[in-house]
Amino acid sequence: MKITATDLYSYIKCPHRVWRDAFDDQSLKDLPNEFVQLLWEKGTTHEREVIARQKGEVEILDLSSVSRADRFEKTLEAMRNKVPYIYQGSLEVDELVGKPDLLELQPSGEYIPIDIKSGMGLEGSDSVEEDEDGKLKKDYAVQLGLYVDALIRLGFLKQNFGRILDSRGTLVDYDLNTPQGVKTPQTWWDLYLEVLGRVKALYEKRITTEPALGSECKLCEWYTNCKEQCVRSNCSTLIPEIGRSRKEALRKLATTVKDLAKVDMKSFLAAKKTLGIKGFAEKSFEKVNRRARLLSSGQKDPVLLSSFTLPERPIELYFDIETDPTQDIVYLHGVVEHRQGQENKVFHAFVARDVSREEERRAWAEFWAYIRALPKDDWAMYYYSKYERTQYRLLAERYPDVATQEDVAWLFDPVRTIDLYYDVVYRHTDWPTYNYSVKTLAQHLGFRWRDDNPSGAASIQWFNQWCDTKDGKVLQRILDYNEDDCLAMVVLKDRLQEFAQK
Repeated sequence: MKITATDLYSYIKCPHRVWRDAFDDQSLKDLPNEFVQLLWEKGTTHEREVIARQKGEVEILDLSSVSRADRFEKTLEAMRNKVPYIYQGSLEVDELVGKPDLLELQPSGEYIPIDIKSGMGLEGSDSVEEDEDGKLKKDYAVQLGLYVDALIRLGFLKQNFGRILDSRGTLVDYDLNTPQGVKTPQTWWDLYLEVLGRVKALYEKRITTEPALGSECKLCEWYTNCKEQCVRSNCSTLIPEIGRSRKEALRKLATTVKDLAKVDMKSFLAAKKTLGIKGFAEKSFEKVNRRARLLSSGQKDPVLLSSFTLPERPIELYFDIETDPTQDIVYLHGVVEHRQGQENKVFHAFVARDVSREEERRAWAEFWAYIRALPKDDWAMYYYSKYERTQYRLLAERYPDVATQEDVAWLFDPVRTIDLYYDVVYRHTDWPTYNYSVKTLAQHLGFRWRDDNPSGAASIQWFNQWCDTKDGKVLQRILDYNEDDCLAMVVLKDRLQEFAQK
């Protein structure tokens, strides 16, 4: 039995994936996801670019071309010879197999692992501040934990410590002896040991796992088959927002949607005491139970939970952006404009023509010129969830000459701009669907995207393809997809408006 850092990373995302990759029929997988392949390629390119830059400044032994059979011995030899940096080394001891991106020699003579990531080194937040106040990432922490553990067992390290070199070029310290947070006193090192023990038990078939639906499932190659299994078993994770952890918390009470629909509040409160159910407040269970009953009822219409009002303006805008986090760029700002009394809806697209700060700035400036040319106080704008606002705060930090933080705050002031998800759907409605994404809700209402593969992930892959080829058909595919996202909000907003008027 060999356990890799990738096994631990995957376990944090989904324990069942680790089991399926090890033991299940691989023919049940979906075809490889083009966006996932793109992420892998971008990550590899980013890593090589970082190393190429560093080679001009420090001595780096590159073992990436050494055969797997010889790489461990070459790594040991390099560490014994105190080589300052070792790229793509190999660590093998007991059941552990690790391939840290870099091993860095310390003044003490020890080596610490450094992983090069094309993402942020800490958990992000809805702010434009540098993420020094963020938390360590669980998936990064357990990967580093395995490298640290292997180095300790091999005698080259004495401390539970590693680093992440993130997409900004920032070295982020991962002191694994620190608690995960105020509410989670368990240290990151103990989390690593816990996950390592669970992966061992899984490989030894001492524990089993089950499929569950979560927010990250759609990029997994097992997604279609896992979803089919969840539907057949009426798994409780079909209920929006319940997820694997909440399913486990409620396991002693019920594991299916139908069973959860039958549990009243009195039974739940009694079960909390007798069965030891933790992590569920009364309001949380009330929501889960309500949604379970709606899904079990066979009802097609959504349910209005409380009243709300939407602004009445002669101009309505429906707004959606497209971003490529692998290259840290907002490449498209799309707006569908609908003027009162006019049947036609006009789509405005402001597109970056390549991956550069100049083009990103130009596209954003064109969007702002459009907004500032609208009749003052005669329009309302709709978007879906906080992502657009977060990205605009980041753009304001990057291009304050185009728009300031005050401008962004003005744009997203709720007197004129409405987050259809948080302000309306989430607070005031329930839907007989497995999630509340705009795609799911609009399709439930009968809307259809023109593309047969509509997703933000696919759009990123198309944008990269367009940057390489400048094929106009690829660009049009991106524009059509974004316009359809905006039109989907029109359909959803109109249905919500009907609710508000009842």
